[in-house]
Amino acid sequence: MTVEGGAARGVVATTDAGHRLTVRSRAVVAACGALQTPALLKRSGLTNPNVGKHLRLHPATAVWGIYDEEVRPWEGVMQALYSDQHRNLHDGYGLKYETAAGHPHLAIPFMPWRGARSHHELMQALSHTVVFGILLRDRDAGEVRIDRDGEPVVRYRLSDYDARHLRVGIDGAAQLHEAAGAQRIFSSQSDWVAYDPQRDGASARARFMSDADACGYGPGRIQLGSFHIMGSARMGGSPTTSACDANAQTWDVRDLYVLDGSAFPTASGVNPQISIQAIAHMGARALAERLA
Repeated sequence: MTVEGGAARGVVATTDAGHRLTVRSRAVVAACGALQTPALLKRSGLTNPNVGKHLRLHPATAVWGIYDEEVRPWEGVMQALYSDQHRNLHDGYGLKYETAAGHPHLAIPFMPWRGARSHHELMQALSHTVVFGILLRDRDAGEVRIDRDGEPVVRYRLSDYDARHLRVGIDGAAQLHEAAGAQRIFSSQSDWVAYDPQRDGASARARFMSDADACGYGPGRIQLGSFHIMGSARMGGSPTTSACDANAQTWDVRDLYVLDGSAFPTASGVNPQISIQAIAHMGARALAERLA
């Protein structure tokens, strides 16, 4: 990005063929996603300490149920139901339960790996398997830095606060599977954390959660994914706490707007697709008025 007199005045890029491309403009919009946008801003010389900070991921995991009847989870509506029962566990932070599609390419990354034989058994049972997703609204944040080549490096670790909410979600999803009649229930942890509700008796879920705690919720202990990446160049009322102002214009550089999920002040707690569109619409209107 080209900065002149404290204002964005274009971009400079290199094509795949190695040719240098320069574009002159009256303003620049950064919309590379919440990992690449802060990297672009850092490469462009922005020094605001909030650029790259406050990264939220909506960490997601799954609890699985195997049923007697065939459900063919790769067919039909991808996500039909959700529950907000635990959306506010503390100060507005909590989780959502969501049904999800069971396509093999989505299921396999979240399933525990205990060797070829057990993996084959899980795949054989996939047509009878239902997944309940657990989507956290994470309070605590990660960070996007850049390496020596200017590429983004993500640092994120689930905090103890958010891990406690994740545990509530695993227990709650297991209860949902019990109510639906699952014959076997297992988590997405690295150990085989599972139980058979009808065979194992009334205390089975308590033992299941004890095994989940023993395995843990840290790196390498549970499979977490992220589908909603937010907040790494967030909007706010002051450059001491945010990277952009309330119209998503960066504090460091005039006429430079961040119009993607990076601008979220914190995790939304819901699918951010419409909110990202709203931020882009709001910022684009402010930019149009400025240019006019």
